[in-house]
Amino acid sequence: MEPDSAPSTSGQQEPAAQAPAPASPPAPVTTPPSANTGGPQAASALRTEVFGLATGGGAIQALEEAKARPDIFTPVDIAQLEELSIRQQVRGGRDKARAMTSPDRFDGIDTALKAADKLDASLPNTPEYQQIRYALAGDRTVAYAGRGEMEKAISSYESIPANQPVSVETLASAGEAYSYLNEPAKAEVAYLKAIQQETAASADPATRGYQYGTRTRPIDLREGLFYAYTDQNKYVQAGKVLDDIAASLPPPNQVRPWDLANDDYLRLNRLRGQYLIYVGQTDAGLAELDRLKQQVPFSAEVRNAEADAELGKGRNRLAKDMYVAALNDHPDNIEALAGLGRTSLNTGDYRNATQINAAFDDTFPENGSVRNFKRDYNAWRAPTFSTTLNAEHGAAAIADEEFGADTYVYSPPIYDFWRIFAHNYYLWALTDLGRLQRIRNGVGGDFRQGPLTVQAEVSRSTGPDGRTGGNGEVEYAFNDFFKATANFDSDSNELPSKAYVSHIFGRTGQVGFSYTDGDRRTADIGYTVGRYSDENFHQEISAGGSQRLWTLPNQQINGTLRIGTSSNTLTNTPYFSPSRDYSGELGIVHQWSVWRSGERSLLQRFYISGGAYNQRGFGTSGFWAARIEHAWTFSHDITLTYGIGVGRHAYDGEQELSETAYALVTVPF
Repeated sequence: MEPDSAPSTSGQQEPAAQAPAPASPPAPVTTPPSANTGGPQAASALRTEVFGLATGGGAIQALEEAKARPDIFTPVDIAQLEELSIRQQVRGGRDKARAMTSPDRFDGIDTALKAADKLDASLPNTPEYQQIRYALAGDRTVAYAGRGEMEKAISSYESIPANQPVSVETLASAGEAYSYLNEPAKAEVAYLKAIQQETAASADPATRGYQYGTRTRPIDLREGLFYAYTDQNKYVQAGKVLDDIAASLPPPNQVRPWDLANDDYLRLNRLRGQYLIYVGQTDAGLAELDRLKQQVPFSAEVRNAEADAELGKGRNRLAKDMYVAALNDHPDNIEALAGLGRTSLNTGDYRNATQINAAFDDTFPENGSVRNFKRDYNAWRAPTFSTTLNAEHGAAAIADEEFGADTYVYSPPIYDFWRIFAHNYYLWALTDLGRLQRIRNGVGGDFRQGPLTVQAEVSRSTGPDGRTGGNGEVEYAFNDFFKATANFDSDSNELPSKAYVSHIFGRTGQVGFSYTDGDRRTADIGYTVGRYSDENFHQEISAGGSQRLWTLPNQQINGTLRIGTSSNTLTNTPYFSPSRDYSGELGIVHQWSVWRSGERSLLQRFYISGGAYNQRGFGTSGFWAARIEHAWTFSHDITLTYGIGVGRHAYDGEQELSETAYALVTVPF
């Protein structure tokens, strides 16, 4: 990958690899000098060389030499050297785990953890050993984070007092663990401390400035901080992190083809593309990622970032194809396989998602992409409860007061594509004709495979007007944008409340087509028909859409348009039944991302709309409505949405004011 304006890499030969490293430790001691012949100076030189050997990667030999000279090395010195040996095992085990994909990839880390427990248990409970215990807690933090046991990593990290020195590696691992556990605010603190410590150019007291194993570089820390900020919707701060990364890199014209800065520029430009997408400039962000893909067509991280962006826009089939293409070139890429698993869930390819879940098993518990896939997979596998509550006061032509609850409980998937469900519908209303209490219970089956969804239910309504009925719905998604639906109900819940009070029931059917381009624009058209038991024939046609008008980080405004007309063959009825009416409505929706912490979030939406309504025989009048809504997303895909609203509308020429309240809850168990 070449940075912007960097010189071409073609035709140049890479020199021998020159791995960047800190200052070389003192040369290993092969024949320890005699303390008797050299006195204190020789003893000091031996200590320096042995500790230098330990921090430079030769802790085992350093231990042997130290144990051979008990006249120079105290038991505390020996314990410090043993801790450095464990630290090397942790770092080496982490490198092995990152390089492997087999189930035994954590063997090195597990061995190091056992050694840490053994050393900790053997240390005397005296003050001079306390620093060693804190260092071991730091080693455990790195080890647990490296093998995906993030709760244990945090527990080890938080056991270290705040006034004690902590290595950059430990802070980086703590930040990674906090981010994994959806605590980005704490991750932010850990990464900021790590960056401050890394850039202070002071020696790590625990390793005397030397580092064994793969070093966490400043750009790694800043990337972690960038995601900690974006996971809190702190986009201004995230943009400054990108500026800091850019300032830390050499000028593009000074970057040689073999320099590590080429990879750093690739990472920076990828983060810039993702940043544009996060702040709502989706097209610009995708264009940046596409530009990078043209420069480095086989970069898995760029291709995955582009596929992730399409997945976030709801273009599941396109994203799935992109993940498949990435896997064709990088068969072992875990992030692409996890992305393929998520798109398989979203596109109804549940068997493929199940196979991917089995392939992952527990082999990659530390990988964030795998974590996201398994979270979605477990939510899909879970039984689900959902309910919609509605209440309205006013609009006496419909009902003086009304309350409804529509509740579903779905089973876990059966043979991947099937679910059974129980359905309860409850409606209570107070009208000038009397009170209403309608209850309908049903059981049914749900089939979802690929673009097809079919749902069928057998129901029974209670009370003196109770009857057995059936209803069903078919939905087909032609692609990522277009979808068609059709449904039928022989004992419909959609009639006006006064119709039920008057012992009238009905059958309804609906067909519709919709277009959706993420949350930027939508369009739909539908036709509804109803045949009531009083011989009324009701028809309705409606069409509408929305378009993004304005986008800022954490805020957006959409414009909406909706038109419709309906007719009834009977007008002299106890319920509101105009022979013909027309309506046209314009609206504005403002959305504000109030709070976010990882996968948990709070959105506030404010809706305001108005338009004209014409009812045959009563002329044309204006109407308006306004409501405010909060949408919460909690851990494990639990969602809660609630809102209140007020509106004014004419019925049979009489303007009526109404107030509404509603709530929607979805809980996967």
